[in-house]
Formats: sequence, C-alpha cells, structure tokens
Amino acid sequence: MIYQVIAKRQPHRPNVILFYDEDREEAIKFLKQYRQQYGYSIKDRMGTFTVADLILREKTYTGDTISDMSYAEIFDINGNRTERTVENES
Repeated sequence: MIYQVIAKRQPHRPNVILFYDEDREEAIKFLKQYRQQYGYSIKDRMGTFTVADLILREKTYTGDTISDMSYAEIFDINGNRTERTVENES
C-alpha cells in the first residue's frame, strides 16, 4: 500500500500531496507534524492559503484509492490518536 498525506484545498484549487510513503505510521507521523507546524494552511507561490482538510489517503500500487481519512478521524482534539486508528502492537 501507498499512504499519501494530502492538503485538500477549496474546490477551485487543486489538492496537494504533501508526503507519501509505504509505511502507514510514517505517513501518520508526518500528518501530525504538519498539522502542529502549519495548521490548516499551505504556502505556494501566490501566498499562504487555508486548506479545507488534511487527509490520509490509502492507495494500491496500481493507483486505486482504498480510503481517505480526515485528520479529525485519526486524532482527537488534543492531538492524541483515536483508538480505532492505532495499529495492534501484539
């Protein structure tokens, strides 16, 4: 699987892939760090813009999208992982 962290922009602006990796936990780690550092914003050549959401997208190697999860589905209001997104450590 491939995991992408995406800044979902307004409908008239294209989404931006911020990070991708084969390791789900690395992508989630990047997602949290990005949110802590930049919030819901992104810089481009025209300035700084607010993004609608930060998304973790799971894709197959052939490019088919399996799932999209919002930052709010992965982390609670305090920035802690929600129980259903933590992988089993057994």
